[in-house]
Amino acid sequence: MRKFARQRIARIIEKWLLVEPLLLATWTSHALVPEPRIQTIRVQRGCIEYNPGFIEQLSDRHLEATLRFEALRILLKHPYSRRQAHSAISYAASNLTLQEYLQTELPFPRARDVFGDRSYDKQFFEFYYHQLLDQQPPTAPTFSSEGTASGATTAGMGTAETAPASAASESESSEPESEEISTPGDLPSDLLLVYTDPSLSGVENTDQWDQDELLSDRLDELVKTTQANDSWGNIGGKLREHILANLHPKLDYRAVLRKFRTSILSQQRRLTRMKPNRRYGFTYMGSRRDFTTRLLFAIDVSGSMGTEQLQQGFSMINRFFNYGVPAIDVIQFDAQITTDVMIFRRAKHEVQLTGRGGTNFAPVVTYIDEHRDYDGLIIYTDGYAPCPQPPQNRRTRILWLFVSEEHYRSCYPNLRHLGQGAYLKANAPARIE
Repeated sequence: MRKFARQRIARIIEKWLLVEPLLLATWTSHALVPEPRIQTIRVQRGCIEYNPGFIEQLSDRHLEATLRFEALRILLKHPYSRRQAHSAISYAASNLTLQEYLQTELPFPRARDVFGDRSYDKQFFEFYYHQLLDQQPPTAPTFSSEGTASGATTAGMGTAETAPASAASESESSEPESEEISTPGDLPSDLLLVYTDPSLSGVENTDQWDQDELLSDRLDELVKTTQANDSWGNIGGKLREHILANLHPKLDYRAVLRKFRTSILSQQRRLTRMKPNRRYGFTYMGSRRDFTTRLLFAIDVSGSMGTEQLQQGFSMINRFFNYGVPAIDVIQFDAQITTDVMIFRRAKHEVQLTGRGGTNFAPVVTYIDEHRDYDGLIIYTDGYAPCPQPPQNRRTRILWLFVSEEHYRSCYPNLRHLGQGAYLKANAPARIE
């Protein structure tokens, strides 16, 4: 059975040589290992492990979709840079992300099926993870294996397939797991259901997910080579953008903030005959700046923002007074704007926080549409919210400032069209130079 399963996989992978060079390179970067002790197929630590019985029971069409699914999971580095605390929900979030971009025939749900809203289509792993986590009942256990499995049924399978998944789980509890997997009489849909249901295979399939910089860098090199050679195969534009967004960006947030500050201050430049031109003296008019810039700082005070992150945000505000900004308007927001505008004319060391709910950027965008006299808007956030509609106000420059590089890599690609982006480096002081 092992030899037959490996031959079936090899026949499909060989077809990728000409039509899917990136997926082929991704697949061959890992060792293919038969592992009868697992239920289906999983990726971990540079290996693709599979149960030969699972491979045998899949049709050719479903097998190719499964191999493509796992290749893209590797390419997006879910097992190597996106590990989260809740294993089953991590698996559900990974599956949602892959299904959104691949839209395979496999019985994975789409985001609109789980959340009932098309605005959740084609988002990213961390976004789906936090949305699924929010759906969990407050009393649901998080860290035990049994609790994880029971909680993920609701989170990952918000469709009509939830009921069959529960029934399959109950039937499996009466027999040993190894017998359930290897029994020849099982229907193919049963094992496929195990693969697609995070409550049945999520913990097992994400058990060894962990940060791996070496493998992540190796995958980055594959993507860079593909981009240089334009050898994407059948990978479409949106998916290409999503893959490229996972490359490690080299970004100095201080340089971005300096450029942003300079650009909004430069709008106040005016010519005058009372001051000589630096290059040509009084032959040409000089210039002066009145430093009347109006800056709005919107700080995310939702429940996902930690105390240390909020302290860094307000520290950023205090640093602006060192650079000629006479006053800064500050608003706090979660799903709505939670306070009246606060005017900071000097550094403050104590601020009352309100909110701590969900996150929605739309109220902030609406605010600058209604108050168009701001030169710049800085939105300090972890980024876990749907992308808002672009503002009608084109005058106010927007800077998305993320709490970390991880949040920047995950969230900024969806917000890039709305303004510049930067992030605070780990262990770096929150300051502008």
